[in-house]
Amino acid sequence: MHPVFLGIILFSLLVSSLICLWIIKTKVSKWTRILVAFSVNALILSIASAFLYKLDVQTFHKQTEGLFDSMGIGTLVFFVPINTFITILVMEFIKNKRERTGNERPI
Repeated sequence: MHPVFLGIILFSLLVSSLICLWIIKTKVSKWTRILVAFSVNALILSIASAFLYKLDVQTFHKQTEGLFDSMGIGTLVFFVPINTFITILVMEFIKNKRERTGNERPI
């Protein structure tokens, strides 16, 4: 996988996790948090896909070596549901941990 793709995917995961952890404090429903996580991931990764495609088509469009490299620019779009699922797991883990300990302090 191209290092630029890996950096963008991890950045998207970090931003969506931080936003959703902040949203947990507002006591909104679980489905709203899932929608926010999906939207943030989709927005970041689709903008990055468009930007990288305009930047250098030959490098990022299609490659044939390594894991996920044959997908080219589609790799970023492929990781939208994966990042969303990981964010949901993080949210549920933090929420359950806070409820179990009775600790309602901000993260």
